[in-house]
Amino acid sequence: MNLKNNIIKHNLKNVIFVCGTACGGKTTMARLIAEKHNYYLYDMDKMYEQHRSIADEFNQPHMCYHLKDFHKQYTRNPQEMALWNMSSLREQTEMVLIDLMALSKNQKVVADVLYSPAYTSEILDYNQIAFLVVDKKVIRKTYFNRPEKRGFYEFVKKQKLSEIYFENIFKGLELTNELEQAKMKESGFFVYERQENDTYESVLDILEKHYNLK
Repeated sequence: MNLKNNIIKHNLKNVIFVCGTACGGKTTMARLIAEKHNYYLYDMDKMYEQHRSIADEFNQPHMCYHLKDFHKQYTRNPQEMALWNMSSLREQTEMVLIDLMALSKNQKVVADVLYSPAYTSEILDYNQIAFLVVDKKVIRKTYFNRPEKRGFYEFVKKQKLSEIYFENIFKGLELTNELEQAKMKESGFFVYERQENDTYESVLDILEKHYNLK
């Protein structure tokens, strides 16, 4: 059974989406919006393991591949890595939508998600979603700084081929950033590119105006 887009759109009317590329500032901005405007905060990354526990190899093959063969997974070329990144996110999207439709039934929700414009163009209004992007060079400097990434960082660091693994992880993320950012900028949705002199307050102000929160 496939839900029609108009049904999904109606059931997401209480949700605003903070999307974008890795290291674009999604998590920080979603948290600030939630705190200031009393929205429920939904974090797609934190739901990954729960979603993967219900995935099966027929319907969500890329999610199920995760860490099945660590060496094989992280010695693939950047194109294969980027394809896996984007395919895994696409598979998780349906699970995220179900979560959000249930959570937003009686409350406002701000969703920190890694969504492609391809999934959103027919189910969200312009002022309901924003894409935060950043130059791909920033990824190497900041990707593993987030607390939820530290465990994986330490795991990779202990591997004999850690330098090769890290390099492939970064190359895959950089290519994913490049491909997804191009789609975001072509989508017609609101896109903001993070700048070095940005402050939390200045970006929050831009987003509040976009979401009609002020």
